[in-house]
Amino acid sequence: MITLPAGTRDIWPGFSLSIDQPLVFQIGESYFLKGANGSGKSSLIHHILLPELRGRKELYVLCLQQQMHLQIYALRAQAAIFQPGFAIRGEEDVWRYLWQDLAARRDNLPVYVIADEACSLDIPKDIQRPICLIYSSHRYQLEKAHIVEFVQLSPQKTVIYA
Repeated sequence: MITLPAGTRDIWPGFSLSIDQPLVFQIGESYFLKGANGSGKSSLIHHILLPELRGRKELYVLCLQQQMHLQIYALRAQAAIFQPGFAIRGEEDVWRYLWQDLAARRDNLPVYVIADEACSLDIPKDIQRPICLIYSSHRYQLEKAHIVEFVQLSPQKTVIYA
């Protein structure tokens, strides 16, 4: 479980995110970061959540960024070197490639899956690992996801409600 305490954080000069109550991200749950473009969803991920997860030895983190097309090129190159013949054509193939690598590990550490503006989330049904999914999307919302809402009060401040 990851808990981000309530409070206001200055993200950059002239912009802050205010978390109204502690944000708790529990294993086994999904969280939908909902808000308009520019409301701070990516800022929460990059400036608060990822630094909180970085360096922890008791979990894995899979994070896909907004500009997925650039990551696809990098993972295509990696797959060509380490798994010749593994074709990565789109985002679904990236997920398949990342899950395959994770499934080969012999531990049962939980995985925090963070998808910033992912077009598809293809988590295999047979994955035998505890997962917490945190995602944003303007295309879809998973049925049982907890909503974390970003309300932009001004160009300088967004409040996050869980």
